[in-house]
Amino acid sequence: MPVNSDVKKYGSNMKVNLAAMSGWFSDLSHVEMVEQVAAYGFSAFECLSANKWEDKEAVRDKCQELGVKVGAISCSGTIKGDGPVNPAFHPTFVAETKEAIKNAKLLGTNVVLALTGALRDDLSFEQQMANAAAAGKLVAPYLEDAGVTLVWELLNTKVNHAGYSLVYSKDAADLVRATASPNVKMLFDIYHQQISEGDVIRNIQTYSAEIGHYHFGDNPGRHEPGTGELNYKNIFKAIAATGYTGIVSSEFSKTPEITVDSLMALLAECATW
Repeated sequence: MPVNSDVKKYGSNMKVNLAAMSGWFSDLSHVEMVEQVAAYGFSAFECLSANKWEDKEAVRDKCQELGVKVGAISCSGTIKGDGPVNPAFHPTFVAETKEAIKNAKLLGTNVVLALTGALRDDLSFEQQMANAAAAGKLVAPYLEDAGVTLVWELLNTKVNHAGYSLVYSKDAADLVRATASPNVKMLFDIYHQQISEGDVIRNIQTYSAEIGHYHFGDNPGRHEPGTGELNYKNIFKAIAATGYTGIVSSEFSKTPEITVDSLMALLAECATW
């Protein structure tokens, strides 16, 4: 179907830069998706697998034309398999991070997402985090030269990702501090952190200096705001109050009952005050 340019610009007054998910517009090409996001008054989209798109440069050019930013793309590491908590993975991590930086430049984003890997039983947790910090130090010079930020993703192990190694905000913040690079941060996924530790707003305030990117979805269910227990208007206010000016990316599956148009209106309402 063609781009609908007659939709309301719901997002034009948002106080935080919410990113739509490209998958909500699956009937459009990637370039048309950018046009549709812009038509809604949103100025960002995210698709972690956009690093694999063949039309990255065309998407980048359209984003630059329309003032749309690109969220994070995938970089390196795994959830259930190997990752930078294992020193033997470090050469792979460096090579994949270099490739991710190239893809980021082609697409026009400055955020790449890394995973620390599965928790190992042959090393202490402290040693695994030290190994991840060492991996961050290996790639930091490349990131800094390119103006790209790597964000370590935290995941919950209670509901979705049993066995993953990086779960709690304090551990991620310690990892960021140990790496000591302005281009290595943590990804605070509000859905995951609500399950793992709660206290979402306080943790956003406490670790704002270490947070380089946000994902969000309601809990339980990981659907749009209003389907669960989280007060997203208050959470977005808290993010804005920290001075964060980056992208806050949708990372959830919408419920079948809500249309894309209604979803865009709902998100914009949560981020407008």
